[in-house]
Amino acid sequence: MSLECRPMNVGTTSLDPVPSQPATQPSGGVVAGLRHNTLSLFDTTAVAVASVAPAYSIAATVFLLVAAVGLASPAALIVSFLPVLFIAVAYYYMNRKDPNCGASYSWLASTVNPYLGWFNGWVQTAASVLFCIAAPVLAGVNTLALLQSFGWISASAAGSPGLTAVIGLGWLVLVTAMVVYGIRLTANFQWVMVGLEYLVVLSFSIAGLVRALSSHPVGSRAISLSWFSPTSIEGLTGLASGAVLGVFFFWGWDTAANLNEESEDASLNPGRAGIISMFILLIIFLVNVVAMQSLLPAHVISTQGGNALFYFAHQLAPAPLDDLMLLAILSSTVATTQTTLLPASRVTFSMARDGVFPKLFGAVHSRFLTPWLGTLALALVSVIGIVITTVSPTVNGTFTNLINNIGVLVAFYYGITGIACFWAYRKVLTQSIWMFLLAGILPLVSGIFLFWVGYQVVVQAGLGPSMPILVTFILGVPLVLLARILSHSDFFHKPSVVYGLN
Repeated sequence: MSLECRPMNVGTTSLDPVPSQPATQPSGGVVAGLRHNTLSLFDTTAVAVASVAPAYSIAATVFLLVAAVGLASPAALIVSFLPVLFIAVAYYYMNRKDPNCGASYSWLASTVNPYLGWFNGWVQTAASVLFCIAAPVLAGVNTLALLQSFGWISASAAGSPGLTAVIGLGWLVLVTAMVVYGIRLTANFQWVMVGLEYLVVLSFSIAGLVRALSSHPVGSRAISLSWFSPTSIEGLTGLASGAVLGVFFFWGWDTAANLNEESEDASLNPGRAGIISMFILLIIFLVNVVAMQSLLPAHVISTQGGNALFYFAHQLAPAPLDDLMLLAILSSTVATTQTTLLPASRVTFSMARDGVFPKLFGAVHSRFLTPWLGTLALALVSVIGIVITTVSPTVNGTFTNLINNIGVLVAFYYGITGIACFWAYRKVLTQSIWMFLLAGILPLVSGIFLFWVGYQVVVQAGLGPSMPILVTFILGVPLVLLARILSHSDFFHKPSVVYGLN
């Protein structure tokens, strides 16, 4: 099977950019380019894995997953993995044609409709900002918990919302500075973070499996094949609830595509990194969830809330060894905050470069070659959100709703990218069984499934908890029209392209 592919014009004009050259704005001003050929395949894969942040994802979501589907959590992960994997394959095929740091935004704009492309870029940016509000708060919580375990602060200080916000803001400032400073520093930081969290999470997970299978402590249970069967998920409601949480588990690998202009072999490596990272993540998620379910009763996991992963570690090792899990969660949270801010800054940079987003997002630092002003602007919006969330009387409820809201937004922009891949390659799908499946039917079906998941979650949650989703979608309509009115580029007038094999 040959994966080499180039645009095929079918009564259209090719929109493929040339990332190695500086992009020119319609006004005639030149936008400085990003730093090219900086990241290897291993670097990009590390960033993709770190963007998903296994330790953070497990800590923030596993109790919700167990509460939603019980012991069928491994099945929910597998059900979520398959459509997201095929979306990753769609990203591979789309990136082969258009290695643009705007990724999904750029691909939809060029192959389907520029208005839909802009809207999709807006949704992705909104999801990233919501996450950059939620993650630093959790980083603050874990930092204070770690300090309390060392005896350096009191329990009341560790539970202070104000102090939590201050610490969280401090972490956000740190990762923002690194994103502004440069992609090489960011990649090196991610290598350290990924190594730490994988070592700790896998070590405790394996220890948990050994303990459950060898000594059978009270509350433990034998591993059952039913845990992995989709038929063990009860009803469509359980399927949708479990799947949207599973999508959140796997969200983030697409950061690799947003770094394509800064990667070696830009048309191939980012897509490969996304697919490779999906399999790495599936292994660590399944091993950990199975270990937790084997050792702990399901009701204990669900009632522990965001403390479930640390509670699991505490059953396996006394203090201070259990603090290693807190350190892993903290490092993972900080790392994923950075790698969420990173793609958001690249998407908005690409939109500004196309002349359809405020110019400041397209400003590139002359020394660091990063979209520094856009990065700072996104961080500032996140700061405001953190302050609002912290003073909310129902911080925990707000945090839980944010997880579901982000999952729905991710399901939307992943899903629409899968459908767009089918549409972009529609002229050549019958020329190869592999193209028909990998670039056509599987991304299409996966996209439709993710749309269904998002719809079901919104309907089940109701108007109030789904408000951030609805506001994002509704606000996107006048904003894209405003972008059309204010734009002096030909972005909204370019004809669409159809992709071919050569």
